[in-house]
Amino acid sequence: MNANTGNAGTLKKSYDEQGYVGPLFALSEAENAKYLAHVEAAEKEHRLMQSDYRCKTNVLFPWMDELTRNPHIGDAVEAILGSNFHCWDTLFWIKYPETDKLVSWHQDATYWNFAPKEKALTVWLCFSGATEDMGCIRYIPGSHKQGQSHHSDIHTPENLLMRGQTIEYPDPLGSSVPAEVPAGHFLMHHPHIVHGSLNNRTKSARIACGMVFVSTQAKPIATYSPESSIMIRGVDHYNHVLHDLAPTGNFKQDELRWKAAYDRQHDNYYKMTQEA
Repeated sequence: MNANTGNAGTLKKSYDEQGYVGPLFALSEAENAKYLAHVEAAEKEHRLMQSDYRCKTNVLFPWMDELTRNPHIGDAVEAILGSNFHCWDTLFWIKYPETDKLVSWHQDATYWNFAPKEKALTVWLCFSGATEDMGCIRYIPGSHKQGQSHHSDIHTPENLLMRGQTIEYPDPLGSSVPAEVPAGHFLMHHPHIVHGSLNNRTKSARIACGMVFVSTQAKPIATYSPESSIMIRGVDHYNHVLHDLAPTGNFKQDELRWKAAYDRQHDNYYKMTQEA
């Protein structure tokens, strides 16, 4: 399905029924190559997947902030959340060739610090392309309709989830479907859909990033620290969160703002419980 040809009503109907949609078009071949070069340079210089820079990167790098404002992504998000929304987080998901890294079966909403959870969603943008052999996302269609389930925090070296949140689900591999994505395309999924991914068995890196968009109507649950985000579209009539400034390109200055935003978010993330 292509974000340029599918109308908003069709997109939302598919999202509501399956719990996810995609792949949807975001970037031309030339645009994708430009952003992939940025990612690879940042990974080389800052070791994204081994550092805190992996998170909240839209507050740190102008090119990542630019990506969150991609019109094809924005139109798809608006079809689900309405016209007023912000970007609360961005997170890199890089699986190196022939490695054991995976993502355990989980629901994104488990430690998302917003209510109602349905007023937020995930966009998963792939720069490299992702096949089943590369460890693409696997979804259990319709599982979002069960609502929030209990997770256990299981830390393992291969799990890319920071808390290792894992849901017990009967036969997840048997009931899941692989969501292969061409380069420059994205998936969009509901916070309650059960999903995960296996390791990359190929000789090519699987390079992607996640973006969490939240309606301005949603309110933080845990308040150990104030949450913050960058407005993407519309107007914030509620001011439930602080508004981060977009990065300027001055790394030292942007890094100070990023660190403050990162610390606020993760103070809540690691202290909150599933029942919060």
